[in-house]
Amino acid sequence: MLHSTLATPLPIQISEPDIAQVIRWRDSSYAADLYIAAVSWLDLFTYLDQSPATEAELRRHFQIKERPTRTMIRLFESWGLLVNIDGKLLVTASARRYLSRGSNENISSYIATMKYKSSVREIYDVLRQGAPDTWHVERGDTTNWDALMQTDDFADLNTRGMEERGRIFAPDLARLLDCTQDTAVLDVGGGSGVYSAHLLNRYPNLSATIFERPPVDQLATRCLAERKLTAARARVIAGDMFVDPFPETASLHLYSHVLHNWGPEKVRLLLDKSYQSLLPGGRVAVYSCHPDDRGGPAPVAEAEYSVLLTTGYEGCCYSFEDMRSLMEGVGFQHVDYRKSICNRSLITARKLANRSA
Repeated sequence: MLHSTLATPLPIQISEPDIAQVIRWRDSSYAADLYIAAVSWLDLFTYLDQSPATEAELRRHFQIKERPTRTMIRLFESWGLLVNIDGKLLVTASARRYLSRGSNENISSYIATMKYKSSVREIYDVLRQGAPDTWHVERGDTTNWDALMQTDDFADLNTRGMEERGRIFAPDLARLLDCTQDTAVLDVGGGSGVYSAHLLNRYPNLSATIFERPPVDQLATRCLAERKLTAARARVIAGDMFVDPFPETASLHLYSHVLHNWGPEKVRLLLDKSYQSLLPGGRVAVYSCHPDDRGGPAPVAEAEYSVLLTTGYEGCCYSFEDMRSLMEGVGFQHVDYRKSICNRSLITARKLANRSA
């Protein structure tokens, strides 16, 4: 009698990814491209091995822009390839050994075999020009994310994607952000309204206004209706947050995954608009990925996410110190930082009750 040689399979023990890893695979998608561009197009590590430099000296030597340079440095510090000592950027032993052409063990040419990949060229262009040019959408005549968000198909896809992300993060935001003393929240650039919806579920005395421009405002209206939120508790105002005035009825302004899309001047503009229109004693709350740079290099996942924002948008992951400076610069005080899940964090600041707007 013949016996099967196939034994009963044993259960395979695998390590399954958690939600933080699933999100990180998306958020880190441009980090490797920046690494390849720095090694191949700049030969960055050979230069710094021979001549340690300040950030300003680095920018002048390579003729690259401030925002992407800062993102690049933050990434390589988090990866252990660069260190900052007294303002000078130095390569680490591993970077010198493997990525400087002064080393007999370097593999720079191997890294550079990927230099002509389109996404590597795109990020090299961002380094030199400062502005993103990465959104190539079928039937579209623009590569600018901001313009694409004013088209129906792209706005629908992006808003639904952010709605899905919000289902992960909004419950933790509602846990971190105490709204027991608030009466009304203005959710600026609030997308589908998912973050406001979770705040409303937790705080029954709170009402919310979603401030969004077309066509996202219509998507937000539908999403709020699907959640059975009445107009008395949640409404949508159509407007351009950079141009149109904010209503002056809210004690809380929320920016969730919004400010990181924009450059410092636009962030400062929005924060100033919030300061001017908030009720006395009101607060601004910014929920995003904010590297805590007070104790050393940024965590790897946060530095990698900043590369995506720098490549595809006008902004970056603003650190806690970046945000504190921007907030205090327009008048906010009592800036507070709280860690959330999946490398996100909440920064809040208050408008003093006794200061005139």
